[in-house]
Amino acid sequence: MKVGVLTISSPDSGGVFQYTTSILDAVKVIASSSNKYNFSQIRYQNFPKLLEKDIVIEEQKTPIGLKLRRLLHTFTCIKIGMLAPDMDVDLIISPTITLLPYHMKKPYIVTIHDFQHEYYPDFFTLRERFSRKIGYKTAQKASMVICESEYVKNDIKKFLGVNEVKIKVIPSPPPSYLYKIKLDFDKFKQIKEKYELPEKYLFYPAQFWYHKNHLNLIKAIKCIKDKYNVEIPLMLVGSKKNNFENVMKEIQNLGLSKQVKYLGYVPDEEMPYLYKLSSALVMPTLFESVSMPIWEAFYLGCPVVSSNVCALPEQVADAGLLFDPLNIEDIAEKIYNIWTKESLRRELIEKGFERVKDLTIENYAKEWEKILEELV
Repeated sequence: MKVGVLTISSPDSGGVFQYTTSILDAVKVIASSSNKYNFSQIRYQNFPKLLEKDIVIEEQKTPIGLKLRRLLHTFTCIKIGMLAPDMDVDLIISPTITLLPYHMKKPYIVTIHDFQHEYYPDFFTLRERFSRKIGYKTAQKASMVICESEYVKNDIKKFLGVNEVKIKVIPSPPPSYLYKIKLDFDKFKQIKEKYELPEKYLFYPAQFWYHKNHLNLIKAIKCIKDKYNVEIPLMLVGSKKNNFENVMKEIQNLGLSKQVKYLGYVPDEEMPYLYKLSSALVMPTLFESVSMPIWEAFYLGCPVVSSNVCALPEQVADAGLLFDPLNIEDIAEKIYNIWTKESLRRELIEKGFERVKDLTIENYAKEWEKILEELV
């Protein structure tokens, strides 16, 4: 069976890019133990080649006429010529929502990560909401729909009406670079000096989207300073998205420029050091299906204090502290708790290790192989 993995997310797209690379790692494991499947990577030029066999497709602006024909095809199912590249594959795995597999006229598996546009439409432009509404309809025609949590599974049924038997929940493991990297004791000192890190700090790796809720986190840091006279350093990393300027201004307005620092771009190979040197990962997001940084923190022995929204309680379980991301005092109290209690930090580290011990690429590959077997 010829299976194509569609890899079109850009490297700066954060979690979706990491999720895609995890699927590629999983199919490598499947290919190494079975000759039933012939895998190829269908990719845009800017996505790195990670499988031996790849098919490069051109990423370009779509002419308005072709866009209209695709829309008409999507809503009416009337076949109107070739609306996507023809592929010599029997099945397509799409790690993200896109119209491409639908218009390629091949059976496909698609992953849905969340329905943020349904809960927070104000975070999206009218065009983005419209695009999502159309794109998500492709899940209704998919052979199988994958998600990473029961929370999102319920949303797939609620918003798309997909039959439960076609939905599979498979949490992806931490990124493969974590398994491959060998931490160098001497490099801890180099990283501390390079980023001018304090002895203790909180760590928040996230792109600066509105829903990542940087503003309430910063206000909670100020709340702790005012209430307890404790200055907790906070280190931020992530791409400069639409809320970046607002966050930088708020740091200045609250007089926290010496406490809260943006470290800019951090290479993958340096990220584990930032986790391990930190006192805790804080995840204040307003909306998240599954948070990859939480898996990373558990794997690297970093305590977690997290928002209690969506699937995060399901993901964190008892291995972290949860707070209401809209309640600044609650965020502040949970942060202060983990900051001041070393015994609690040690307890959460052990529970975090327990949460991810079975979340391996090998086990992930077994779950994907089951899905392929079912479809075959």
